[in-house]
Amino acid sequence: MKAPTLFLLVPAVMFFHGGLLAGPYSAGLNDPANASDAPVPGFVGPDGEGSARIDDGFGGLLHPRNFVNPLFFGWAAEVADYAPASGVSAGFADKTLSLGPVTGDNFDIVSLGDLSAAQISGGALPGSITLHFANPIRNLTGADFTVFENALSAAGGGIFGELGYVEASSDGVNFVRFPPASLTPAAVGAYGTLDPTNLFNLVGKHVNADGQSWGTPFDLAAVGLSSASDIRIVDIPGSGAFRDSANRPIYDAWLTFGSGGVDLEAVGAISTAITFEQWQTVRGLAGAQRGAAVDVEKDGVPNLLEYAFARLPDRVDASAPPTTTEIAAGRLVVTFTRDERATDLRYEVQGSHNPAANDWTTIAQSNAGLAMLGANGHAPAITETSASAIASIGVLRKVRIVDDETVAGNSRRFLRIKVTTIPVP
Repeated sequence: MKAPTLFLLVPAVMFFHGGLLAGPYSAGLNDPANASDAPVPGFVGPDGEGSARIDDGFGGLLHPRNFVNPLFFGWAAEVADYAPASGVSAGFADKTLSLGPVTGDNFDIVSLGDLSAAQISGGALPGSITLHFANPIRNLTGADFTVFENALSAAGGGIFGELGYVEASSDGVNFVRFPPASLTPAAVGAYGTLDPTNLFNLVGKHVNADGQSWGTPFDLAAVGLSSASDIRIVDIPGSGAFRDSANRPIYDAWLTFGSGGVDLEAVGAISTAITFEQWQTVRGLAGAQRGAAVDVEKDGVPNLLEYAFARLPDRVDASAPPTTTEIAAGRLVVTFTRDERATDLRYEVQGSHNPAANDWTTIAQSNAGLAMLGANGHAPAITETSASAIASIGVLRKVRIVDDETVAGNSRRFLRIKVTTIPVP
């Protein structure tokens, strides 16, 4: 079968969350510019970033126009192991509640349990849960997966949070722990509050309850893995007996009961390799909605280009158009978004002096998610940066290409973007 190819012609003319927060890391919610661990919204849409679409308790919905963040291409599919500490109430011991997409529901959780001082001194193991991903998480640019725990917002920008270590494995046997940091100076007591900006690489520091849904990002580069099939969460009893990577005590609300310890809601994969066929299924396209040239919402951008430019096929995208163009220093410039996770795509930026003729020349291209490079002896100026407003997210790349021919040297000059499906490497 001939590979689908589509073109887009480019014309020639063209929280900070307030309060008593003191640490260097991100706030408990809505802190997109934080360079360390900017929280990832579980829900997006017209009703606001991070506002969960949940039952309002009165027969309606909070934030009814929002939807689960389409950034996530996969969710934990299987519980490989669940070993809670003693004392977890039956209503919070359903391990399957950790599977599937984030919901933002305070009760859609599985608890790992807490340990008393006597249990800690006796060598009892903290509760843990290991989740398996059918499609492995890859190490791409920025955060590769996000963990949602039901930390609650507290006064002054603080949180009520029960913290946990996060570990990853590429084979389900050998795990490596993300190096955590805890700058909390002293114990906070039972059901006490924490300053989330003192916490890093610890699950449970971002708010995911009471209508707000934010997850903690993790980057596989921090543990030296190229991919991970399994993610393990290990509860941290917050007495100070458990330590961070600099041997500092880790404090959290301790001792808690019933739903004690980490309350895991979901783990979402960001850096998952995907193909156009898989993407159509993930986006819910079926029957006549499927196909490279099909334009589901009639916005002029067919499915293959929606996929290539990281757009939503069933919603009119109110954000920027697929490409922007300008003339800078006498040269044509085209800017667009590509997705590192699209392993079956070739992006080509092509130039021509006559768009009606078959004389287009590829001046830059990207294959199988790799960076754009000059092609066919051409050397356009190429820059790639994150296309996301959230500092922790990097898989969506904003590509800016400056033509290596000047406008002044040509009576006419055109650029176009060609997108073709290719065999997966």
